[in-house]
Amino acid sequence: MRKPFALLVVVIAATAAAFIATGQTSSAKTFNVTADTIEGCSCPLFCTCYFGKSTPSHMCQANNVYKFRKGSHWGDVDLSDQKLWMALDLGGEWHEKPGPGMPGGWLVLTFDKSSTPAQRKALEGVANAVFPVKWGKYSTREDSISWHDEASMSHAKLASGMGEIKLDKTATLRPDKSKPVVIENLQYWFSAGNEGFVLAHSTHNWNGDTKFSHEKRNGFNITWTAKGDTAPATKAAMH
Repeated sequence: MRKPFALLVVVIAATAAAFIATGQTSSAKTFNVTADTIEGCSCPLFCTCYFGKSTPSHMCQANNVYKFRKGSHWGDVDLSDQKLWMALDLGGEWHEKPGPGMPGGWLVLTFDKSSTPAQRKALEGVANAVFPVKWGKYSTREDSISWHDEASMSHAKLASGMGEIKLDKTATLRPDKSKPVVIENLQYWFSAGNEGFVLAHSTHNWNGDTKFSHEKRNGFNITWTAKGDTAPATKAAMH
């Protein structure tokens, strides 16, 4: 009886090892993230571009700040509590060719100083998956990103003074003052889903090579999810 029992133990161990290896391989090749967002752009409240072409000549200067919830990962890289700042201008051509590979003006990705090289590469991968734009100019940098989100306001700032954004969630007309204004069932870029756009007036600025400043313009909070297969987060994919 010992031989069959020993063989059974070996088979069970091999099966378990194969299952674990398969799970690790699968996890290493996929990503699943949930991000809270503080976002402001140059449009009036709310983004007309989400409902189709807005004007013959268009720009969209924006500060998008993301904080990833616990459990978010890109492959085997943990992105829990990681922050990412995207300063950008979509330019005037992107809405002529919507979809992956659409043209855009410029993008600057700012990683928090606390993030590791592996986390930065992973965050770049997430940005490329959710915003598959062919940027005319693309660069990365590091800074310290502060993040505050409350019921009536949101505030994010770069320690260097390069960028800042404030959202006033009390400025919109609301019949029921106890509830925010929310737009639901509207796609957020190439994410898998979201909990709705919580509208606000934004005041934000960017002091990079290209500077902009906007007051009482479009802004919102949104919590979105994205998932799929990982791909190399290369600059070529984002140019």
